[in-house]
Amino acid sequence: MIVGDYMWPWYQQACANALESLGCQVVRFGWFGDFSHWVADRTEPVYHSFWHRLQYRLRSGPVVWNVAMRLLQVANKEKPHVVFFYNVTIFGPSLVRKLKRLLPDALLCQYSNDNPFSADAKLGLWRHYLRSIPYFDVHFSFRHSNMEDLRYFGAHHVELLRAYFIPEDEYPVPYAEIPDRFRCDVVFAGHYEDDGRVEYLEAVCDAGFKLNLFGGGWQVALSKLRHNSPLRKKYPVMPATGADYRYALCGAKVALCFLSTLNRDTYTRRSFQIPAMKVTMLSQHSDDLVSLYRPDADACFFKSKDEMLAKLKWLVDNDDIRNDIAASGYQKVYDDKHSVAGRMEALLKQLSVYQTKNVNISNTNGH
Repeated sequence: MIVGDYMWPWYQQACANALESLGCQVVRFGWFGDFSHWVADRTEPVYHSFWHRLQYRLRSGPVVWNVAMRLLQVANKEKPHVVFFYNVTIFGPSLVRKLKRLLPDALLCQYSNDNPFSADAKLGLWRHYLRSIPYFDVHFSFRHSNMEDLRYFGAHHVELLRAYFIPEDEYPVPYAEIPDRFRCDVVFAGHYEDDGRVEYLEAVCDAGFKLNLFGGGWQVALSKLRHNSPLRKKYPVMPATGADYRYALCGAKVALCFLSTLNRDTYTRRSFQIPAMKVTMLSQHSDDLVSLYRPDADACFFKSKDEMLAKLKWLVDNDDIRNDIAASGYQKVYDDKHSVAGRMEALLKQLSVYQTKNVNISNTNGH
């Protein structure tokens, strides 16, 4: 049973589909429609009303209570062997304890791709998540640094579960099929963060490279840009989704990848998406990423603005080298099973170990 909001298809839904492809029966439980709905031509969902928005922000109220009661009813009916909370922040320890009593033989697991332990994480958003940590049997951590954080907050068993790419959505597009507006030297398709990425992207433009920029949150940066910033010409900056996301990456000779300082990331989902689309990745360096990809063979890395510009010139000017790196990175993400199915296969193996050991905190610590 995969529990989450089911707002974005690349989270809970992608994992559910992959698990079914591996032979599992999956119960999907979500609450997106309880709070929000989609509006044509909008890239973000809209709350049904001010009161729905307030309850979701407060993680409290009759709508939240109704969702919790429905979850217990579905769990009681379906009797899942595993309950997997994915990016769940609206339920507190009380709901988790009720699930434990209702499903005494089930494994309760928790996972989030965001970082609840970041200094910039909003306590109001994560308070239920943090207080619930001791009541789950197994926690899956998106990043290495959060594994110790989880243990500090009372987690009993912690495993690493990295992000993934989705082969059905993230795949190479022939260059001839890519609209002209997506063709460029370098692309960055990612959110705005006040971590220096603006200065790096300005340097790319100032060096004469044709840059395409996509992503969310960039409106916040507009007022901070210098008056003659080349990035002003890129506005309005909007996210690229669906086929446009494939065009945005595959239309570039090189795709840049910055790592979130707010989340203390040492890799990101784009670290797998870009190679999966057979595009050369030029990423901010981390020891973690270098353990996954051979530098200048499967992907390229930079530690400074000057190194980024030098690597970018080398790649743009040398088609054969760039194409070889892209092809090698593409092979690497498949060989090392960085797809969502590969992650879910690893998840099932880890869960089978815990089930074999009869790991269940309700049986071991009295909760």
